[in-house]
Amino acid sequence: MLKGSDLIGLPVIASDSGQTLSKTQDIIISYEHDRLMGLLIRRGGWMGRAQVVAWSEIISADLEEITVRSHDSIVDANDLPELQRILEDERRLRGMRMCTTDGVDLGVITDLFFSRKTGATEGYEVCGRFLDEATSHCAFVSASFHPRIEKQTAWVPPAVADTVKKQIENVRQIQLPGGNSRSGERRTAQDLRDSALVSMAEMARGQQLLWDIRSPEGWLIAVRGQPITETVIQRAIAHDRLRELLRAIDISWSDRQDTS
Repeated sequence: MLKGSDLIGLPVIASDSGQTLSKTQDIIISYEHDRLMGLLIRRGGWMGRAQVVAWSEIISADLEEITVRSHDSIVDANDLPELQRILEDERRLRGMRMCTTDGVDLGVITDLFFSRKTGATEGYEVCGRFLDEATSHCAFVSASFHPRIEKQTAWVPPAVADTVKKQIENVRQIQLPGGNSRSGERRTAQDLRDSALVSMAEMARGQQLLWDIRSPEGWLIAVRGQPITETVIQRAIAHDRLRELLRAIDISWSDRQDTS
């Protein structure tokens, strides 16, 4: 999973020449298609036109650099009308307020999360002070709630308020793994086939994470507050992070072994 802010400020490398072309300035998101459409390379102004890279031109991305097909992957925004239209739209998801349709202010959208394969929006990071809370919070709101964008507000169903409230309550109960945790322990393929571990992963479905889970390379597998789905479980397995996933919902692998 991609976090929008992770992609900003990275060097853009041409695959065919290895040349560093520029750095990313921002992400370009489509409200209509709920997905990442491309990256802004240069902002338009009196010194020249805005330049962009379409999502289809990106070959790979990591936390160090973004690789595109060639020097020609960077084009003027007006050569890609859909991206140009998005740039001209005064509405920006990041910084937009999110409210429920019955009037509960959930906070401000501070970041977005996308599928690394398709660019589809998977969720939003929303930060602010919720109802009578004394301190601010940050929560994960799934894109499955399909926010409706009107002017500078993203409207979501009333049920989202309950989701945010539950995340706040979960964060208050966080207990970091104790000294007996084996976070650096290396797992084998046999671990993944163990029926107890599989059953624990099944038990985790629908529960919310208490902290972010990242791959060894630094990519997000899932974020705090995100419900655990089959996709999240498979990501954790693929990146050797299933045990960490279970710890992030307060399920201890070692404790389960001792009682089974």
